[in-house]
Amino acid sequence: MDKSKKGDEFVPPDGGYGWVIVFAIVLINASLLTLVQCFGIIYKDEFSSMGITAAETSFLLHLHSSLYCSFGFFGSPLLKKYGFRIIAFFGASMMISGIFLSSFVNSYGLLILSISILIGIGQGMLMPATYLATYTYFKKRLTVAVSLSATGATVCLIFMPKICDILLTHVGRKYTVLTLFAISLLSLVGCYLLKTLETGNELDKETELLNTKNESNEEKCLTKDEENKLKPNSNPVYKDTTIPVKKEESLSKKIYNLFDLQLLKQTSYVLVVIGLGISFAAELNIILMMQFVLPELSGLNRSDVASITSVQYTSDITGRLVVPLVSHYFDIPPKIMYGGSLLAATFSRTVLATFGTSKVVAYTCCALLGLTKGSRAVFQSVIIPKYVALEKLPTANGLNMLFMGAVSLVLGPIIGLIHDRTGSYVPALHTASALSCTCVLLWVLEFILSKRKSGS
Repeated sequence: MDKSKKGDEFVPPDGGYGWVIVFAIVLINASLLTLVQCFGIIYKDEFSSMGITAAETSFLLHLHSSLYCSFGFFGSPLLKKYGFRIIAFFGASMMISGIFLSSFVNSYGLLILSISILIGIGQGMLMPATYLATYTYFKKRLTVAVSLSATGATVCLIFMPKICDILLTHVGRKYTVLTLFAISLLSLVGCYLLKTLETGNELDKETELLNTKNESNEEKCLTKDEENKLKPNSNPVYKDTTIPVKKEESLSKKIYNLFDLQLLKQTSYVLVVIGLGISFAAELNIILMMQFVLPELSGLNRSDVASITSVQYTSDITGRLVVPLVSHYFDIPPKIMYGGSLLAATFSRTVLATFGTSKVVAYTCCALLGLTKGSRAVFQSVIIPKYVALEKLPTANGLNMLFMGAVSLVLGPIIGLIHDRTGSYVPALHTASALSCTCVLLWVLEFILSKRKSGS
């Protein structure tokens, strides 16, 4: 930690143990996220036999993402109180429990409990903790650190679709998921490595406590005469004087301060959050449902879907590693890069919806979708820190995740419902593209308004 003197502003080390933090986050993500990322490969055949519709599948996955996002908000006070290490342990433990339970499920209700609730809430506790750990150790190299941590996890995910396909063929779904459960235990090692770092807030708390003690001692030093003078009616001069009583804050005011809701007064922050929420719901739906889309749209079997998913994760790595480095080199703002990736994803989905019966087109479009997904994963994490101070990041990210979760739960199942009503994923693909473009238009409007305001 770089602090030249007592009371100086905290400066992240931008290296050192920070690279261990990056490795720990890679280990956590790689060991825990396979089940959700390969959900369609693992459960699609059983969903068909159980008669689970596309709308129900979409609801299950979006309930997971909604709880994941919502608990990012409600967990922010816990992050402030307990720190990212303890919360990471708690979140990882919930996800591990959900993965274990999901190996025994035989009904839609148990899938909701294990995948949506346990894994969703656990991920909602865990991910903000890993983000805060990265923000604490990095500032100038933040984009690079986030890119490396996200890339490392995706490298492992390249091989997992084919591994899951092989395991499903030889041992079945139950033991495939139990294998993923055994791998998930490695996340506890990663959580242990998330060592906390003094940010300067501890010094502020100690100073405040010291001042409080001094004030208390000064009050004790008051003489009896002075105390009597402060009592009402004890002295003619102070006849109508009473000791002022500190007004206790209302419950609404406490909640307002606890969750830093004053952030909602910042127009730029609010518009960014709205755009991220809408695009998150649209893009997540297609990414999670792609393993259901491809067999129907392109006629691919499970082995083909596993291969194309691996290709998608390979291009995802390129998006996480190369695109942010290009952005850093040319000094392009994260919001512009995020908007550009949404337009590229829209183009890819349009081509897939039009020419998706071709296997070559399916591979190419999914590769481009992976590229845009990877770049968005990095830029999505570094947009919010451009608008708020470090001490407000847990709450700012929490508010962002709460909105994303709410929008995801509302918009996500609609796309699955469109498929059930039309009997095709083509309108669903176009609907997702329209929602993503709404984010781009919203941010363009915000840019124009801010320029006019600064010009006036």
